[in-house]
Amino acid sequence: MAIKAGQILHAMNQFIVDRIQTGGAGNLNIPQERVYELGNYRSVGIVRDVPDLTFSLDVLDVSTEVEALLCGADPNASEGDGGGTLGTDGLTGSNYPLAINQTVDIISPFKSTQGAFNVVQGVAVPQLTLESASYRYGLRANAGETFSLRGDSIYYIPGAPYLIKATGDGTTTTYTYTVGGTPLTALLYNEQGHDLYALNVSVNGVRMTRGTDYTADDAGVTFTVAPASGAKIRIVFGSITAGVTYSQAVHATQSVKPAAIRGKDIEVYVGQAPAATPTNSNPYRWSDVQSVTVDWRVTLENDFEFGNPHAVARDFVDAPDVSGTIEMKPITISALFKKLHQMTGVDPADIVGPQSSVTLPLQIRLMNPDTGGTSSQPVGTVLKTLHVPDARFEIPGYEGRVGQKMTSTIRWQSDSGVLNIFKGLPYHIEDGEEFGKAV
Repeated sequence: MAIKAGQILHAMNQFIVDRIQTGGAGNLNIPQERVYELGNYRSVGIVRDVPDLTFSLDVLDVSTEVEALLCGADPNASEGDGGGTLGTDGLTGSNYPLAINQTVDIISPFKSTQGAFNVVQGVAVPQLTLESASYRYGLRANAGETFSLRGDSIYYIPGAPYLIKATGDGTTTTYTYTVGGTPLTALLYNEQGHDLYALNVSVNGVRMTRGTDYTADDAGVTFTVAPASGAKIRIVFGSITAGVTYSQAVHATQSVKPAAIRGKDIEVYVGQAPAATPTNSNPYRWSDVQSVTVDWRVTLENDFEFGNPHAVARDFVDAPDVSGTIEMKPITISALFKKLHQMTGVDPADIVGPQSSVTLPLQIRLMNPDTGGTSSQPVGTVLKTLHVPDARFEIPGYEGRVGQKMTSTIRWQSDSGVLNIFKGLPYHIEDGEEFGKAV
């Protein structure tokens, strides 16, 4: 017997994340230093510092659910309904640019044996910040995306982990551990001699300091100053309560989103945005593509303070780095040269060289595959679009090999470090107007 993958759930800000292949806090680094002294043949002891934790999610989901959660939006809200979606124009999909990501809390309930859905124990990993996102699309592979988040806390709970959310009204200071109308009793955690019941408290994604910003007991949290009207409050805690279940219905079926998609359902566009409805004859659509990668990464910096065993804040100190590759197998020589002239902006009658370079918008569109007519979305509907407004392509080398067809790998980088994730098709573009931005 062993713990099986089917027993482990991951809920980000109260939403179950679908299509996870691997996920969890696999790397927990607790800095330790051994202290010595003169005249002593033994070490005096070991000093421990604030942990550094990495939480990774590798998913096959081709919706914008994870990106919406990372940007602090409701992934189920329809466009323009005020439910937290960002950058809508009333015509096309919401935009979730990764640069505006916010902190998230993840709880991982552990279900009991095969076929049962009741939670027996669980893990809470609060106050996580996005460090990198990687999208990989291959010809004969499932489209996949990997998110890496950083934090400093992990709690193994001998009961059920909980995350409750509330909205401040400017006057209420006390928030009880109430789930589904039932008040719960929080479990105790001792940290540096202090009794803690709320494992993490945040307002608008900012971690609150125990004793200064709030106090907590086993019944609830009391803020020193009432959170402002509209403030988003999140409280993580653990409790032993019978009847906590996560049935099979918590996972989205193919009628909601596909199980996965392959390269046949992915299209790549380079240059000015094509028509709202793409066709195979569109001159801006790149053919001969074998694989595409998109990587978004920042360098995070932790802010600490005296008397606090956790980071006060965590944010990136530089502009995001957005880069990737496009692998092609040109069907003809002219097809290769056509792409070289397009990516560099060089006239087809002129020579392309290593200094030939312009910035071009890059789009990667993921479409709904044929799922036997069970999907709520028509076959071919664009579910998600990755958009880089200013991709700069490097001239590829070439190499011929006996018995093999030639492939070319083109590397690119974004000048501004912008990666937009659109739900569905991107915004329409008018003359002189760039893609819609998040508001």
